[in-house]
Parts: sequence; C-alpha cells; structure tokens
Amino acid sequence: MGMDGPSCFRSIRGYYLDVANNLLCNRSVKTMRSFNLNEAVHKLPGDMEDLLVRGAYLEYDARGLERQRNEQVARLETVRESQPPFLFLKAKETRMAFKTATQETSAELTAIDRAILTNQRLAAHLRAQSEALLETWLRTHCEEYRLGLAAGHYAGDWQRSLERFTEYAQIFIQALGSARNMATAGYDRARGVFSQATYQAISMAHGAALRVEAEIIATNKIAEEHDRLLGKTVFNDPMPRLVHEPYASTVAQIASLPVAAAQLEFNRVIAAVEDLLGRELGALRDRVQVSATDHTGRTQSYVRDAWNQLHAHAVAHSVETAHIKTVVEQTERSYLTASMTPFAMA
Repeated sequence: MGMDGPSCFRSIRGYYLDVANNLLCNRSVKTMRSFNLNEAVHKLPGDMEDLLVRGAYLEYDARGLERQRNEQVARLETVRESQPPFLFLKAKETRMAFKTATQETSAELTAIDRAILTNQRLAAHLRAQSEALLETWLRTHCEEYRLGLAAGHYAGDWQRSLERFTEYAQIFIQALGSARNMATAGYDRARGVFSQATYQAISMAHGAALRVEAEIIATNKIAEEHDRLLGKTVFNDPMPRLVHEPYASTVAQIASLPVAAAQLEFNRVIAAVEDLLGRELGALRDRVQVSATDHTGRTQSYVRDAWNQLHAHAVAHSVETAHIKTVVEQTERSYLTASMTPFAMA
C-alpha cells in the first residue's frame, strides 16, 4: 500500500537515497549473514516500509498525545483547586461556571485518552503486520535467521534418538542380567570356562551393547551437527553429549573372567546403566527441552530485535513533524477498522 501523504514525506529508503545518491539501492539483492540495519534498509519491500514509517509517525503522535494529557491533567487539577469555598452557597452563575469548566476540562481529557487508545491500537496492529512481513523477509534475506529456523528440529531429533537409546539400554540391562544369572550354572571351575548357554547370553549382551554404543554415537552426532551449524550465530546453545562408555568391550572382557569376578562386573555395569537411565537421562532430557524452548524464544526475539532496530531508524529518519497530523489521520482512515478486528490483516 502506498503512502499518500505530503510530497516531502520521507521513507526509510528515501533517506538513504538522499545520502547515497541512489547508488546503494540499485545494487543486486544479496543475502545477509546476520541482520544488519544498514543493509536491510536498502532491501525492504515497499509494503513493509510503508507500515514501518506509519508506525514511526504514530510514535511521534503518541508522544504528543502524552504531553497533551499531562497538560490536561494539570489543567483539571487547577480547575478543581479553584472551587470556591462553600460553593453550594454561591450564586447560581458561579456554581454553573465552575461546573462547566470542570466538565469541559474532563471531556477534553477523555477525548485525549480515547485518542491515545486509538493510537495504541493502531500501533499494535501495524507492528503485528510489519513483524509478520519482516519474518517472511528474514527467511529469504538473512542466513543466520534461516539457520536458526532450520535448527529447530534438532531437539526433537535428539529426543527421539534418546528414546531409542533408552530402549536399547533397557534391553542391554536385561541381557546382562540374563548372562549374570546363567553364569554360575554349568561353570567349569577347573577349566575356568562358562557353559555354552552362558557364552550365548554374553554374546547377546555384547550385541545389545553394540546397539547402545551406536545410538550414543548417533545421538552425539546430532548434537555435534547442531553445534557446528549454530556455533557462530546468536542461536548458539551447545547441546549435551552422552558419555560414550566402552560397553561392548567390557562385556567381551567379562567372558574371560573367573565367575566371581564376572558376577561383580555384571553387577557394576548393570548398576552404571541403571543409574544413567534413572538419573542422568532425566537431566539430559530436561536440558534439551529447555534448549528447545529457549531456541523458539530466540527465533522470536530475532524478529523483534530486527523490528525494533528498523522502527528506531524510521523514527529517527522518516518523520516530518509538520506532517504528523496528516499522516496519522490517513493511517486511521486506512487501518483503524482492521485494527479493531482480531487477527485482521490489511
């Protein structure tokens, strides 16, 4: 939507065109690594720019309304303080004059309050619209923001991998327990060898250990890829790693131990894995969940922060004070009805 204000009305881009003599705005559009105000102002689409500039005019108008309100509150206080003693005993003309002055001053204050509410409603509506446009624009113009969005799936991937790890770890514990319980049965103490069934049980535990270790590697690779992708961005938040214990080699060594030592080692490994599942994994899950929530907050903050910079720039460079009234009135005609409708977009 074009701005139909005064001919001297300056847009954000217009300000830089004056400074750069039309050179910068004619450059081909390039992707920004991270949001950069000086680059962004040359690339904003017209509809977003229009909303930002209108928002800047509304802020100037809000400042003026706030000054008027403070002055009007002071006037009303002055009027009230001017009430003559024993007013009810005064002449009718005196009573009516005081009543009229109080009512008129109060009515003017009420009108200013209504104007402030209208300004706030319009400003919120235009901000919501311009933030939505900015978010879409950042997806195509800001590499850092795209990386932040793309990385949102890592927490879910990590959690799913952790679920698989938990499943495999529980199978591992069961396999270790079965091998431990079978170890004494048929054990040849003279030769120091287990029964064939025990060796088969140990072999199954070894296979379960390999799956656990493979899932640890897969889970940690997700974290490593996440950190590699975001390490140099504002979204950097290192994901936790699972400790890679040598479960498979430990199980393989158990097969060569005397039965008493093997029993102790079975118990030690089972206790360690149970402790991991019962204590450490809960903390890890909570850590990743918090990270996911924080990541969502950071993506939202990224858009808000970029908008705040653009808004501050528009306030500083795109407002002609002589035309505030004209532009605000035109903005009210164009957007006031929409601003009163939830989720309305012009």
